[in-house]
Amino acid sequence: MKKLLGFILVVALLLAGGLYALTLVDLGRFAPQIETAAKDATGRTLKIEGPLHIGFSLVPTVVAEKVSFSNAEWGTKPNMISASRLEIEIALLPLLSGNVDVRRVEIADADIFLETDRQGRGNWVLAANEAQPSTPSQGGAMALAGIPELNITDFRFAYRDGTTGQLSEAAFDEVTLVGKGAGHHAIIEGKVNGSAVSFASDISGDAANIALNNASLSVSGTSIGGDLSLDLTAKPKLTGALTSPAFDVTPFLKGGGGGGGPLFSKEPLPLDGLSAVNADLSLALEELRYGKLVLTSMKLPLKIQDGRLAAPLSATYRGRPIKLALNADARGNIALDADAVNFDLGRLLTDLDLTTMLTANADFGARLKGQGKSLNAIASSLNGQTNLLIGQGTISSRAFAIVSDDLARVLIPSGESGDTAKLVCAISRFDFAGGVGRASALALETDTLITTGTGSVDLGKERIDLFFKPKPKKASLVSLAFPVRLSGPLTSPSAGLDRTGVATGVATAVGGVALTGGVGALLPLMSTGSGSVAAGGECGAAAAAASEESRGVVGTIGGAAEGAAKGAGDVLEGIGRGIGNIFGR
Repeated sequence: MKKLLGFILVVALLLAGGLYALTLVDLGRFAPQIETAAKDATGRTLKIEGPLHIGFSLVPTVVAEKVSFSNAEWGTKPNMISASRLEIEIALLPLLSGNVDVRRVEIADADIFLETDRQGRGNWVLAANEAQPSTPSQGGAMALAGIPELNITDFRFAYRDGTTGQLSEAAFDEVTLVGKGAGHHAIIEGKVNGSAVSFASDISGDAANIALNNASLSVSGTSIGGDLSLDLTAKPKLTGALTSPAFDVTPFLKGGGGGGGPLFSKEPLPLDGLSAVNADLSLALEELRYGKLVLTSMKLPLKIQDGRLAAPLSATYRGRPIKLALNADARGNIALDADAVNFDLGRLLTDLDLTTMLTANADFGARLKGQGKSLNAIASSLNGQTNLLIGQGTISSRAFAIVSDDLARVLIPSGESGDTAKLVCAISRFDFAGGVGRASALALETDTLITTGTGSVDLGKERIDLFFKPKPKKASLVSLAFPVRLSGPLTSPSAGLDRTGVATGVATAVGGVALTGGVGALLPLMSTGSGSVAAGGECGAAAAAASEESRGVVGTIGGAAEGAAKGAGDVLEGIGRGIGNIFGR
């Protein structure tokens, strides 16, 4: 027994000595051959500027320092990959049969820069791959169990879109992939575009069908998790279900914008990606937060099939259901349907930090379609309608004073409680064609006046031009009944009294007749639900009062103008038929 133990000890010492002797071998002399082989295989330049040697380990570990791999010729930076230290652990026995079995890879202080050119070609596409396209393997997909363990520290990653020039950056403290059962367990910790990111998941399957189980993603303190699978046997297909008790999108949507830029960007949307992948995902959030705004019971089933996206969202805002359905395709066709009934509009404006000057509930509906590869192109082509009906509440004159003191004095000359007026009803319908929305119904009633309006909103040019004509209920305020024009850029319109409106009041009054009729025409459409604002009947009184005013105006203009007013009234008879059931009930 002693002789056997002695023999084992001698063998161990010889093995350890041999492994240690390997660490003294200078592999640097082979660096030129390695670099030449890499050049021949990839068309890129591989540089090993630091020492190249074998680390001391029971399993041989090749260590290279100051390693870099060049970028594509058209790239905007010299190197695609660089690292201060690269360690590759290789099993001994497979080497005897001429096979390379990499067991572990460690990378320290690494930079990876990926980008595309204007045609969408990636810098990761190597010249050798372009010359000799790969063919599907006949032996099946590589098992994930054969992938080496990975440990990367101080890892920086950047991606530049060659079409838009947009740069996304990430810095990771840790990226690890360790064996677990028949698969792996992945951990990623770091920051993406300045936001803290943490990801963990069990990974199983093979390279053609990857499954992420018990996956969890945390971004800036908010988390989401679930199971996902990616099938790469044909067109990539992503399926799965994700849930979150509370997801906060504030860090992603706030900040970095503004600056007086356009509302609708001309940057291309990634709609072409709809043709590259199919998906069947479900997202369920108990809470979705944006600043002070909180949506609850949010459900979003998302399907992408053959370049078509369907995403019907349902959620609850302060106890009231809202629905929004988005449909799109890779060619840039977009359709949006939305509706909400008797929701707290005043609180919504407060939650969005827009204004605290309104307290009222509202009904809303929209059905819009457009076509384009950017938000600007889609907005410029929109067709459809939007409806808004606001019920009883209060409104402060300061809401209009923000735009113009004149507008405040005309729309709310004197509320029953100082600068706050009782809001009886407000209603609008805009019909969109080619990105231009024209007011088919626009009216507001407070405790002191009824105001009708006309005009348009041009989303393509991002300009507004609306004309309001008030009719005070009190004779003492008739002197203030001057028309008001609101016009200019959507982001900063200007408003003021149009004292020449007395001379042009005939044409304006004809428009007022049409819009007053429009209020009445929309009421049946919005009164189908007993829980809606319209069902309360407040706007019926507003329409009746406005109609009385319009008859007086028509009686004074006579002749051709009266005929024009009658023609506008005939058009209104078809409003209910033409608009359809915008609220989908």
